[in-house]
Amino acid sequence: MQPISPSAADYVKSAKAGIESLEYIDDLIREYLLFRGFKDTLRALEDDLKGDHDKGFHAEKIVDELLGMATGLDADGLLGYWQYLSYRFFSHLSPKYHRTTRMFEKRLIRLFLVSAINADKREKIRQFMDKHGKTLGQQGGDWIPWLGLEYVDEPSVRPEFEAHFSDDWLVSLKSALTDFIQTVFPAMAVPRIMLFDKDRRERETLQRRLKILEEQLNGETKIKALELSCMSSALVEDHIGGVAVARSPNLKPVAAELVVDNIASIDQSLDITKNDEPSSMLKISQEDVFLEHNSGISLAMFSATGALIASCDDESILKIWSPDLTSTAPKLKNELDFTVNTMAWDKKHAHLLYLYDEDGYLHTLNTNTNLMSRQLLLERRHPWIQSMQASSASSTLLTVSSAKPEATSDLLVHIWDANANKTIASKRLAPAAESHGVCAALNHNGNLAALAFNTGQVRLLDTRTLETVASISTKQKGLCSAEFSLDEDSLMVVTETGGLTQWSLRKDSQMTAESSLGMGAADGGVVSADSRLDYERVAFTPDRENIIIAPKDQCLVFNVDSAALTDTMRRHKGLVSCVDYVADRSLSASEDGTIRVARYRKV
Repeated sequence: MQPISPSAADYVKSAKAGIESLEYIDDLIREYLLFRGFKDTLRALEDDLKGDHDKGFHAEKIVDELLGMATGLDADGLLGYWQYLSYRFFSHLSPKYHRTTRMFEKRLIRLFLVSAINADKREKIRQFMDKHGKTLGQQGGDWIPWLGLEYVDEPSVRPEFEAHFSDDWLVSLKSALTDFIQTVFPAMAVPRIMLFDKDRRERETLQRRLKILEEQLNGETKIKALELSCMSSALVEDHIGGVAVARSPNLKPVAAELVVDNIASIDQSLDITKNDEPSSMLKISQEDVFLEHNSGISLAMFSATGALIASCDDESILKIWSPDLTSTAPKLKNELDFTVNTMAWDKKHAHLLYLYDEDGYLHTLNTNTNLMSRQLLLERRHPWIQSMQASSASSTLLTVSSAKPEATSDLLVHIWDANANKTIASKRLAPAAESHGVCAALNHNGNLAALAFNTGQVRLLDTRTLETVASISTKQKGLCSAEFSLDEDSLMVVTETGGLTQWSLRKDSQMTAESSLGMGAADGGVVSADSRLDYERVAFTPDRENIIIAPKDQCLVFNVDSAALTDTMRRHKGLVSCVDYVADRSLSASEDGTIRVARYRKV
């Protein structure tokens, strides 16, 4: 696997440090301008700082400005400022964050409408709807009731509006929006001058360490244990009671730390299977494009049998349809009054589809009758869903939610019995280091779950008790996808930059395979900034012998063992938002509203 220099994680840390030093950098520039006698330039700088739309990159000040415009009924100012933030910051984010930005825009507009009702200034709603009502109406879904808000008597007691009039809703909006913007800033490309203070502090730290080492060699002093801690071997705790040393990696194979309680009994207690079939390569035998949606597709997934596809677009239009032209299955279309954050098909009952919305409700759609029910799964302190996986052996769901939208250092893991509508197990979980992403995988019977954090840490949980039975320190930054091998002897993980590694769950705690998927193979080796993968754009085949990834606007097919590119799907006109694979076919859904479905043959 080719090293990335600098790594994404290192760059984010550098950018964050630069933003934190912003006031120090401003002072340096002032001193320089005074020293050079550039008084006019200094006055211009001070004027620009007074009107700084970025608010010195203080998320709290930006959110206060947005909420102040909404509650002050300044619709033009609110939409203009949000458009500026979108162009300045949000447009450069990965496609997986686009739904989040649209959700916050919707909530800010609704805060404006609610504030107009509270201030008894319904004419403000009329003025707003005259200008923007047509655009909102075209989005359909849950915007339809809001178009007539001006004419509704006491909307605060109507079920479709009630929650938005509560103080808790406003507090939750402010907190969530602040958390989101705080995570956006470190992802920016910053000028080199903003890294000056960070480099200076690192240099001073190295000089202090060098002095301490020199004194130690001269026998003049002893190094305190606290000062040595940064150079000692990392300690990793298995959350059962044992602590072991994580050794530095060698060349292939690389020794990693795997702490397991009675590792020999894992396969017995969790019913792990084995398969020694040789690997194969995939070639596309047929590819079709479907135009089911008029707007960008945010989610798409095959049913367990592959007979149906569930797809949801940016206008909250959910469709259930078959990619087979000869199928007699009825096509369903639902205009949802909520935003779907993630979804999963029941793998035991192929007609049931689970939808998790932005307010923490789990909706169950029976595709035979087109009837939908819902249950509240939201845990107030962990409202942000990160992953939802359905068990292959029963109608149970694994959900992983976080306290903040993009920070996963405080998680709630939840096992839900969809048949009985009850919680089986629930546990709060915190990784060993600050994390900004997590993905989940279940083994064949749903008894073992793997949580892979973008910091490189992996935890294996017994889903019946949610106790940690093993932990792996992969030292692979930017993990975005994980999957058990078919024999469940190992775990395969993928990084945002296409690194593919395989880790033994039994033998010697070793990395058993390492390779790099050529994400730029279809573009002459060029990998752009928007090519970073996320869990929705990675899919393994059921036999785990091949993997589908979509770094940009096209799906690439790789063999797992050799990391060889075996085939490519045709390009979409927009970025791919998600991929899926089941049986002998794959799909890729795009922001251009199209879905491509490919069939494969083994060679």
